[in-house]
Amino acid sequence: MDTTAKEIFEDVKERLIEANENRNIAKSERVLSVAAGAFVCYTGITRIFKQPLAALAELAVGSALILRGATGYCPITDAVNHREITIIEEIVEEP
Repeated sequence: MDTTAKEIFEDVKERLIEANENRNIAKSERVLSVAAGAFVCYTGITRIFKQPLAALAELAVGSALILRGATGYCPITDAVNHREITIIEEIVEEP
């Protein structure tokens, strides 16, 4: 492998390790996310010549679901959980 491919591989590896340290979804949810992502990717691939834009959107969403399930980290869940804590802190701190 040339150096560029090695750098990309190392970057992906570091991101996966970092995401695994910050898991915020359960194992059952991870399995369902990977399964749903695979199904959405499959439907996107089968429709690529019939409806290219919709198929590309399905591939993007399916890939995101697979990544979410593989890493165990969901930035949306993280943002929602952080937002709930912030709202509760604001309510408690008000006189």
